Amino acid sequence: MGVAVPLLIDGHNLIGSGAIPDISLADEDDEAKLVARLRIWRSKAADRMTVIFDHGITGGRSIGLSGAGVNVVFARNPQDADELIRQRLRSASKGLILVSNDAELRREAASAQVEAWRSDEFVQRMQTRTSKTSKTIPAPEAGAESHVNLSEREVDDWLRMFDKAKKQKRK
Repeated sequence: MGVAVPLLIDGHNLIGSGAIPDISLADEDDEAKLVARLRIWRSKAADRMTVIFDHGITGGRSIGLSGAGVNVVFARNPQDADELIRQRLRSASKGLILVSNDAELRREAASAQVEAWRSDEFVQRMQTRTSKTSKTIPAPEAGAESHVNLSEREVDDWLRMFDKAKKQKRK
């Protein structure tokens, strides 16, 4: 996917899928953890993301969690995330991609001609993009490990030798 395509993410479904092993529905801050991860992926992928969660405290768009290209929405009671996602699928613009393992939502996406990715497929795609765009840090050469033990006096001597500004401040 070379062109930025908006993603509609079933938040709790993604967390509960186990596709992201270090985020669990049992975590008190599972939504915030997922959003933080999405922001990282979003910065590398340049896709707009909307993640929809089941009932929040107030429902609606979360101003506190939204940002950096990730829009966060909590379903308002008595509505759940699935119903909110269905509404968005019905009015979907061309090129939207649904991220969910929910079979019913995936069927609705297909009938709305919206592409659907399973959670593990989404995570794999995002990790691949992140690894392609991340700069690799070369491993240190053998023997370059820091095992130098200097006394405070020796550190000061080196600072004086290489940092004229420090030398001036000490006088």
